[in-house]
Amino acid sequence: MKLILQIYPYYFKNTIKAFALIIFCVSVGFTQKIDSTKTKDSVTVNFVEPVSMKSTKDSLMFTKLKKQFSKNKILNEIYHALFRDVYNQNLSGQEVTQIEQNPFKEYEGRVIRKIFVKRRQVFGESIVDTTRIAEGFDRFLNSLHANTKESIIRNNYLMFNPGDIISADRLRDNERLMRRSPILHDARILVLPDAKYPNLVDLLVITQDIWSLLPDVAVNSFKDFYLGVNQVNFRGLGHAWRNNFYVNYNQKPALEYYTQYTIPYIGRSFVTGQAEMDLRRQTNHFAFRLFRPFLTPEMKLAGSFELSNDRNLLSTFRGSDGTTFKTNDTTNFTFPTNRNILDFWIGYAFKLPFLDKETRNRTRFVVGMRFADISYTQRPQVTADTNQFFRNHRDYLLGIGFSNRRYKRDFLIYGFGITEDVPYGYLATLVTGFENSDAFGVRQYLGIKVAKGQYIGKAGYLYGLMNAGAYSNGTTGLSIESNYFSTLHTFRKRTQVRHFVNIRYSLGLDRYTGEFVNVNRENGILDVNSDKLFGIKKLGIGYQIVFFSRLNFLGFRIAPFFQTDFAFINPKNQFLLNKVPYTGLGIGIRLRNENLTFSTFQIKFSYFPNLPDVRTLNFAFNDTYNLRLRDFDISAPEIVPFR
Repeated sequence: MKLILQIYPYYFKNTIKAFALIIFCVSVGFTQKIDSTKTKDSVTVNFVEPVSMKSTKDSLMFTKLKKQFSKNKILNEIYHALFRDVYNQNLSGQEVTQIEQNPFKEYEGRVIRKIFVKRRQVFGESIVDTTRIAEGFDRFLNSLHANTKESIIRNNYLMFNPGDIISADRLRDNERLMRRSPILHDARILVLPDAKYPNLVDLLVITQDIWSLLPDVAVNSFKDFYLGVNQVNFRGLGHAWRNNFYVNYNQKPALEYYTQYTIPYIGRSFVTGQAEMDLRRQTNHFAFRLFRPFLTPEMKLAGSFELSNDRNLLSTFRGSDGTTFKTNDTTNFTFPTNRNILDFWIGYAFKLPFLDKETRNRTRFVVGMRFADISYTQRPQVTADTNQFFRNHRDYLLGIGFSNRRYKRDFLIYGFGITEDVPYGYLATLVTGFENSDAFGVRQYLGIKVAKGQYIGKAGYLYGLMNAGAYSNGTTGLSIESNYFSTLHTFRKRTQVRHFVNIRYSLGLDRYTGEFVNVNRENGILDVNSDKLFGIKKLGIGYQIVFFSRLNFLGFRIAPFFQTDFAFINPKNQFLLNKVPYTGLGIGIRLRNENLTFSTFQIKFSYFPNLPDVRTLNFAFNDTYNLRLRDFDISAPEIVPFR
């Protein structure tokens, strides 16, 4: 009875927390403790951002809760299993406003004397408060992980050396690039001034890895199962190595295998190398790539090189861009293909001297050239009217563009509490060139792309994109996209809410025989895959509301959500809105631990009232799509994708 009375004031007023408490009573063995004692690192800096009034109240509430629970051993264990002090670590909306001004501006022009690197452990430690250390089960988990080597951080991820003069924009971009890395949970750069030598500063680089090993298992039966292992930070070198094994004893061969090895940022060149091999029953794929995008406005040179081979046995198949192709034959018709690809592009960025200094630092004029050679050694018969997708062709493209890129720190957008760098700015590109193929001969190409994204006062963030292109023979592609997310709103004092809206429109004219767009999954209606949802033009509208709760299940943050999707698609050149839209409704919860490489998982109930070949009611436990906000960097000149 005494135990119940201690629990009641804090948990049984909220039924959700009561349910979570019962779960954690069973899971006490997984408890994790955090203590605010000194670390053993040679450099100790307490980095705690200023907190808003609301965050202060939350912090006091949880501190009192922790103090009350500490009086009882069992309750103390439950507290540490259920909460990770996430409200003392994450940024509030006010903090985002306060740190939006570049924190390195006041140190512009000073000389870097020394650089210290402080690496935090994956579990039980924090970048925000560097005095925290891992204990108990956290320490055991950390012992199974190899932290990124300090030499890798210094030589591959930092854009400066001792003796360099500080550039505020460069430091901020470097901090953003480290957070963008798939091996790091978060990263901060702190400037340590010296009162005795005001022209000299030291830099403290604080990084925290994510758990690098990602196992994956799916079992249909004892004779049909899948095993996957993804190591995103192999031996602390920053290398990623993915291995997937598909076993099905009901087919021959029984074993299928896929592997990909990635070396990001070779040296300090920021060039990424990647090798890929896929050995499947009907598909063999081999590829080698080198690429260096315009990671920051400061970079002058970018480009990529790809060499690949694909061998397929095709009937009804899906292209690499998600486009679905179908044969006109209703029988089980299959045919082999063998395709070789050589793709190369290079781009150079120029400053525009006639702009003011502030705008000039973030704006670039980019010129790029691309050559692509796609050739088949096996394929069906190709003419100007049939099977044009399998044509042998060479593309010669020239692109010119204008880009302005800036970033604002935010949180609780697609992540569950980590710092997210939201790109805002604009770009405009013009692509021209020609294609020489055995189906159409020589035909000219012209395309344009414009995009803009910005925060619109207190209403949220709005992004828009239009991409259009056409060949001289009339083959045309048009896509329009818009994304919106609201500012964070407080719901019942305990939960933060954000709204999301997206719109997708695509149109194709005189496309290749059997080529269509679809509205499956992220192309229109989430969690749907139907061969009958295809056409030559489409319109998709999606809405989501996400509740970022305070509940923390074994380190996994929980976010209930509701979503609805509407999609119009037409296989002929008819009015798009002449039918009732295909509809999907979904409700569920998402779970994510930002310290792990796991995707965001969700438990979801869906209702599809009018989709062909799709069950009306559906339950799923799966991972979500890895969404990212579109940046405003200019990449390789491209033909407008039809998807």
